[in-house]
Amino acid sequence: MKQGRRSVLAAALALGSATAAAQDFGENPACAALAKLAVPAADQPDAAARERLQGCDSETLYYADGGKPDYVQARLCAYVERDKGNDIVFGGSGVLMMIYANGDGVARNIELARKFACETEGAPAELDGRLEHLDAMAKAGAKAGRLDLCDDITSGFMMGFCADRGASAAKVERDRRVSALTAQWSAADRAALTRLRGAADAYFDAVVDGEVDMSGTARGAMAVGAREDLENGFAAALDAFEHDKLPTGDAAAFAAADKALNASYAAALQYVRQQGTDGSNGTVTTDGIRAAERAWIKYRDAWVAFGAQKYPTVGADAWRAHFTAERERALKDLVDE
Repeated sequence: MKQGRRSVLAAALALGSATAAAQDFGENPACAALAKLAVPAADQPDAAARERLQGCDSETLYYADGGKPDYVQARLCAYVERDKGNDIVFGGSGVLMMIYANGDGVARNIELARKFACETEGAPAELDGRLEHLDAMAKAGAKAGRLDLCDDITSGFMMGFCADRGASAAKVERDRRVSALTAQWSAADRAALTRLRGAADAYFDAVVDGEVDMSGTARGAMAVGAREDLENGFAAALDAFEHDKLPTGDAAAFAAADKALNASYAAALQYVRQQGTDGSNGTVTTDGIRAAERAWIKYRDAWVAFGAQKYPTVGADAWRAHFTAERERALKDLVDE
């Protein structure tokens, strides 16, 4: 969840108390047999390393989105996290399971990986799936593939964390593409993009907060997916505009788009009012839609200001028509969903 902005997943999970069911590993014969398996002392951090690694993040060290993983430091950090109680999903025993299963920076040790799988919180079926996966790797020997914590998930809770893990990796590539697009821009152009980016963050947050159903254990995945759709759309728009696929339209086009938007906005509010009485609309409320609409107006206007700086030949009404039509489609999709 290291994305340089408010964590979408954390916000989603804060709306409820559902968590993955912790296992009573003593009741699992396979895990009970592994409980006494010793962890090699040489693999664990010494006192100096433990002091240095206070507050470390084994997930970041292990995956290193866009960079080179540091498996040794990830392992040492994961032991520190494990000793603190494994109170994180991507870290501690979960990272240690992957390290020993894959032989990342250490000799592959499937039995140790199984031990750490037993310590990793998750739904019962997830534990069973991981142990079966590790058994298959042991049988395959040198031909075994790699294991990831997200390979054997079954719960909505873990779907959210795994979606966020994918989003963290996707953000690195998306940021790289945007940096390449803007490398030759003037300082004024980049400053205008920074202002637009601030309005985009506020609008995207408002959509996730107010227009995504956050009920159920899969709410984390839904929230991350909604944010990713918006982020990908933003990056795609920048790419299209930089390749001369610029908005067209005049005052009449904007007026028509605005009329359609007003109708879809009213329909969305009415739909939520009607559906809300039986709970079928989940957490989406009319107040949430209104908040997103207010944030969208600022977002649309930020595009107009950005366009005036970067693409001065495109009129303001063309930008307004383009993004008004985009918002109208989003509100229609909200009702359809």
